[in-house]
Order: sequence, then structure tokens, then C-alpha cells
Amino acid sequence: MEHKTVIGIDPGTKEMGLVVLRGRELKYFGVRTLRNGKRPHDVIGQARRIVLAAIEKHQPDLVAIEEPLNLPTKRSHLLNVISDELRERATELGLEVVALSPEAIRERVTRNPRATKIEVAEHLARSGFDQLRALIPRRPARPALGLRPRDKYWLHMFDALAIAVTAEAGEPDGAGCNPKLDSSREAT
Repeated sequence: MEHKTVIGIDPGTKEMGLVVLRGRELKYFGVRTLRNGKRPHDVIGQARRIVLAAIEKHQPDLVAIEEPLNLPTKRSHLLNVISDELRERATELGLEVVALSPEAIRERVTRNPRATKIEVAEHLARSGFDQLRALIPRRPARPALGLRPRDKYWLHMFDALAIAVTAEAGEPDGAGCNPKLDSSREAT
């Protein structure tokens, strides 16, 4: 059976997780830091260049992107634009593109739609990606305080890996998949 090459993308406005997966073989993983420029389109352009370079280098069959949450903040609106831009560029290149909701990804990977990022990372490490175990941050001593930014860094890559694993496996009932990629947004 021929395995698809999948690029998994966890879009962000500060850091973007990126993974290239062929079957269960991890070809590339990383987190790219996006530098905020003077204008929002500087960040959008950086994200576009990073993804287009990965597409050119790895020649994927499928690009899987996590759907951003719609929150009433400027950063959330920028994230929606970044996500839309990445999907549109991949579609223009003739690639199959799928957008997956965070809940659908967590459900597919851990069987728990409310799993934490650390739980997803731990599950992935136990499920054939043991080489990444050292990158999983320790759980905070006081969960109410959350993780520090440096502890969250690699979780972006684990999110991208979860997206790629979910997309590569396919979604049996279509739940959480948006293959038509309706990029329309409600007016704000």
C-alpha cells in the first residue's frame, strides 16, 4: 500500500508547528517562530513562505491544517487569515487540503475530545513516535498556573503531528473534517 505524504500544520501567530509524515514515518518536525512585523500581513507572509518551502521540499499529497478557534480578539482574527491563506495557497498548487477541528483531532488520537495538549503528546509518543518523548514538557506542579511559554514550544509540533496522523488515517465518519474548506467568515 502506497502511503501519502502529509504536511500537518498547527498555525499560529507567534509559533507554527509543522510536521511531514509518510505513513507512520516522521520525515520532518519542527516549530517555526513567526516574528511580528510592523503590519499583520508580515506574519501572514512569513507563514506562507514557510509552508510553501515545506511543500516544495517534501512534495506532499495532502496538507492538513488545524481549524482555528473563533474568538473575538485581534490575534484570533489574524490566525483565521493565516489559516485561510495557507489553505488557499495549497489549493492553488493542486494539493488535497483538509481542515480538522481541535476536538476531532483529540478524539481521533486519544479517544478523548477534551484531552490536554500534554495528553495528546504523551499518547503520540506511546503510539510509535517515541523519539519525541524528550520534547514533552513536564506537567506543571500547580495546573492552575499552566505552562510557561518555553514549555509550550514543542507542543505546537505535537499538535501538527496529531493533525497529520489524523489526516493520514482518514476520518471514517467525516466528523471534524472540512474537505470543502468553506473559508467564509462571519462579519465582525
